[in-house]
Amino acid sequence: MHYFSIHTQSGEHLGFLIMLADDENENPPQSGRFAVKLQSETPPQDTAALNALAPYQHSGQALYWAVEKDGIHLFDEQNSIGRLRQEFLNIGGQTLLINDISGLI
Repeated sequence: MHYFSIHTQSGEHLGFLIMLADDENENPPQSGRFAVKLQSETPPQDTAALNALAPYQHSGQALYWAVEKDGIHLFDEQNSIGRLRQEFLNIGGQTLLINDISGLI
């Protein structure tokens, strides 16, 4: 399981991205499911970034990820949702920053 904090490019904390591998023994894992948890100590000023993530916090559909070339593709049952590449999350027309916090939890 991997945990990432999600931030705007101006540094506002928006929440967390949690990724669970289909096969935890695969090194590195190639696919799995993900979840978004919006959580911030202060209300974010960047509402566009917040709105880009909000539909995936309580989505009734399963959310998936898969390694694709030099990044990670995010999708649901029918649609492409976004992409992770290096420390960037592109979703809903927004480019957000992610920080791996798996070792801190």
